[in-house]
Amino acid sequence: MPRTLPPMHTLSTFECVSRLRSFTAAAEELHLTVSAVSHQIRSLETFYGTRLLQRGHRDVTLTKAGDMLCSVVEELLEKLGTVGRALRSQPGNRLSLSAPPSFVSRWLMPRLAGFLDAHPDIDFTLKATTELVDLENDEVDFAIRYGDGTWPGLQGEKLLDEELFAVASPAYLEKAGIRDAKDLGKGLLLRDDFFSWAAWLGHMGMTDVATPSGPVYGDSSLLLQAAEEGHGIALGRSVLVETALASGRLARAGSKALKVDRSYYLVRSLAMPSSPTMELFRAWLFAQAQRLPA
Repeated sequence: MPRTLPPMHTLSTFECVSRLRSFTAAAEELHLTVSAVSHQIRSLETFYGTRLLQRGHRDVTLTKAGDMLCSVVEELLEKLGTVGRALRSQPGNRLSLSAPPSFVSRWLMPRLAGFLDAHPDIDFTLKATTELVDLENDEVDFAIRYGDGTWPGLQGEKLLDEELFAVASPAYLEKAGIRDAKDLGKGLLLRDDFFSWAAWLGHMGMTDVATPSGPVYGDSSLLLQAAEEGHGIALGRSVLVETALASGRLARAGSKALKVDRSYYLVRSLAMPSSPTMELFRAWLFAQAQRLPA
């Protein structure tokens, strides 16, 4: 026999009001008027023939019947969301990636055109952000994250290790007479928030070098761009300077390097199924990580 169910939009509205405990807040989230929200709730209560919500002076509370329905609706909407995300990933030609802006501009972009040219049928979305996106709820297939590889609910595969060493434009090094790390005191040491020169010099046993007095850059890409343009010497992160070193825009100031205890990882949600397109991109990405700089 046919199932008799209330309209889906009334259940979504009921869940929103129940979660926020407010008709006004629910209206704002759903982009509806308060009267429209109230109308949908009354429609749902009429359908079930019972009161589901009790409107108070400050908030909204669930009746016993409303509490019973709420638990079922929450589970239903969660399952529908999971299935919907899985179905959208099945066509196989959609691929989305989130990654830090510095990684995107300095490492990924010089390589990405090769992948996209080889697979023009893939609908690729790239989100450059420093935020840790929710891979399941934000419908992102992969993310590049920097850390120790431990993120609950995610599978992480180490992509690239990283070292820190001094870099500058070849012209700057020549002009300042810097041929090795011991000469760093002759130049202007550019800074960022990632790792301090004092800490790096301490690890290298070079505490006699003057305290850095150069400008501070809030973004690694800006720091490296300043170094490329001859503003001074930067602490180069090996992953981010690969391409610039290969092209000659930057050069190392000596061979001293510090291996950091964090790495770049390719991560995906354990709750979401993989797809042939995801596996294709993963294989390409790891192949790029094993190659010489682009």
